[in-house]
Amino acid sequence: MSQRYSGSVALVTGAASGIGRATAARLRDEGARVAGLDLTAVDVDGVLPVTADVSDEAAVAAAVERVAAWGGRLDLVANVAGVAAYAHTTDVTLAEWDRILGVNLTGTFLVSRAALPHLVAARGAIVNVSSLAGVRGWRYSAAYSAAKGGVVALTRSLAVEYAPVGVRVACVCPGSVDTPLKAGLQPVPNPHPRLEGRGGALVDPPVADPDEVAAAIAYLGAAEARFATGAVLRLDGGAGA
Repeated sequence: MSQRYSGSVALVTGAASGIGRATAARLRDEGARVAGLDLTAVDVDGVLPVTADVSDEAAVAAAVERVAAWGGRLDLVANVAGVAAYAHTTDVTLAEWDRILGVNLTGTFLVSRAALPHLVAARGAIVNVSSLAGVRGWRYSAAYSAAKGGVVALTRSLAVEYAPVGVRVACVCPGSVDTPLKAGLQPVPNPHPRLEGRGGALVDPPVADPDEVAAAIAYLGAAEARFATGAVLRLDGGAGA
């Protein structure tokens, strides 16, 4: 495998499972020293486990400083941590709204903000994970769609602000991916029949493997993707074509 990350230090959030775990392993295999941050223990060979809640400002600041001190630098942040739930909008409590935005959007902001001084020094990169739900309407996902749409807007804003100092920012928008997050989603009661099956992938199989998303993250975070800053890459199997 290419060693395009040799000598680099990367921080991956949500690294205990799914896309985050696959991304941590991919970056490690490409030569990076990788720290994996999650609420639960990260068990990936060769990856430094860091436990923190991405929606906790103080915990995030401490975790990022720990990783930067451990690695001596910080070249890449992959913001993968996320939570989701299906619900009729009238059933979404304020607590649930705050939880979903807190992890997906506020967490992405807090980790990025804490890492930016180190990334400026290294002329590094941020790759955020949004979702197909962040760029098109998605059924029964008001809070999740709002959060992931915010990640897209945050990505573009940071890309513009930090391009002059050499920091690249991009994001990927996966459709359906075979992860524990997807497996844990519960269907809503009494869905409208016209919404069933809306937005499905056209490829076979119609569900992506986490490694496919990790490969895209590894590309966007690498120096060869210099001209992709601000990019919003849809990985949806043709669902939005």
